[in-house]
Amino acid sequence: MKIAYLCPDLGIPILGRKGASVHVRGLVAAFRQAGHSVVLVAPILKGSPWEEPATVDAQLVHVPLGEDADNASLALKALNVTLGLQTSLPGELRRILYNQDLTKQLMRRFENYHPDLIYERASLYATAGVTVARELNVPLLVELNAPLALEQSTYRGTGLGELAAQAERWMLTRADAVLTVSSPLRDYAVSLGVEPGRVHVVPNGVDPTLFRPGPPNPTVRARWGLGDGPVVGFVGGLRPWHGVDALPGLLSRLIERHATLHLLVAGDGPQRGELERDLRERGIGRRAVFTGSVPHEDVADLIRQLDVALAPYPQLEHAFYFSPLKLFEYMACGVAVVAAAAGQIAEVIRDGETGLLYPAGDAEALAAACDRLLSDPMLRRRLGDAAAKEIHGRYTWDQNAELVIDLARSLARARRANA
Repeated sequence: MKIAYLCPDLGIPILGRKGASVHVRGLVAAFRQAGHSVVLVAPILKGSPWEEPATVDAQLVHVPLGEDADNASLALKALNVTLGLQTSLPGELRRILYNQDLTKQLMRRFENYHPDLIYERASLYATAGVTVARELNVPLLVELNAPLALEQSTYRGTGLGELAAQAERWMLTRADAVLTVSSPLRDYAVSLGVEPGRVHVVPNGVDPTLFRPGPPNPTVRARWGLGDGPVVGFVGGLRPWHGVDALPGLLSRLIERHATLHLLVAGDGPQRGELERDLRERGIGRRAVFTGSVPHEDVADLIRQLDVALAPYPQLEHAFYFSPLKLFEYMACGVAVVAAAAGQIAEVIRDGETGLLYPAGDAEALAAACDRLLSDPMLRRRLGDAAAKEIHGRYTWDQNAELVIDLARSLARARRANA
């Protein structure tokens, strides 16, 4: 099949190190591995000019934000500064205007070379996929990774009232199929009016050739100064909804029983400074190693340094709709996991069989589960082996790509029959 993969989100550097970037490249590579032709369309390539860009196995079409849209956004941002305000309007306007430009560019590019399928990663104010799919009369599959309007209003605020919610509903109800990464997101899509039969749950996955069990690399251990003792660790963005504020207190508790323990934090984000300060104030700053952002191909080596891998999500005020990429990568590497029993996590991990679960937000239960694993190497090995087998058998990008293609072909057949 000829697949046009749209990632119009201005917050996702397609060749960068974000989990969303990894997700896009992983699925694209799986499509290509299965023999399909892929054109990947995106506005942002790298998150930083200093990042070495990742490679992607597809024809990459870079459609950046147009000058007029950029100028309009900058004008709003300047007004915010003048008035001493902080609003989301400049960013929201950028997204709206970008989708208008993207629609025109896609119609020009695909005028004589139609794709067989448009696959779009849903983003705020995204309208291009629906419009182009209708004009070209091809199926549109939309991948939903978060309740977009709800997430915007909860974590960033919105200056446009109900417009974001209306745009999200418009996009999802007009897609031929909606692929959600978790069951709570499936329920969310249905609540917006999407027919239940058109919503399919497709969790995140891994590249099993990269994320697999193996011995810790001593060179990596020496590079990061992890010593000879046990290591607990976290991989991902350092943001409030990931529960990383629990890490200093956890390390403080565990050191009392495991004197040579180190904490490894692989990732970066706005909470890094606060975490480092908390660790210093507790007098345990030297027992924590922060790698900062690392290339995705280096993540598996870091995970294999861990005796216990952490997914310490807090108790959230809204439904836990995430499909944590870190969880699948931890487990695929055969590392024992301690994770909050929230949302999809409790579906992927069988407590006591493929990992240990604890009540989200319960710091004492988190520490107790970690202590249990640190004190029992045989249990760690048993859980890690079972976890790797589970992930490699059920949650890979190749399997996800196969599901998508089967669905797309079914939609195409139905479309031909109706015609």
